[in-house]
Amino acid sequence: MRDQLLAIDNGTQSVRALLFDLQGNLLAKSQVHIEPYFARRPGWAEQNPEYYWSALCQACQGLWAKPGVDKAAIAGVALT
Repeated sequence: MRDQLLAIDNGTQSVRALLFDLQGNLLAKSQVHIEPYFARRPGWAEQNPEYYWSALCQACQGLWAKPGVDKAAIAGVALT
């Protein structure tokens, strides 16, 4: 039964993968800390998109490794 929701939160300090039931209860989470933005020019803030992708993959792999987490139960995905 697909009765869980996956939320991906890509913030400025970490990427989190969170699993919720349909009532909004947090079932499991995984977090990968990321390095701050860097600047090649004064006043700019940049980050390599591959760095974010890698952190997202690590966060999801960490979530899948948690006891009781079943990818087949995910009904939808939200990104923030």
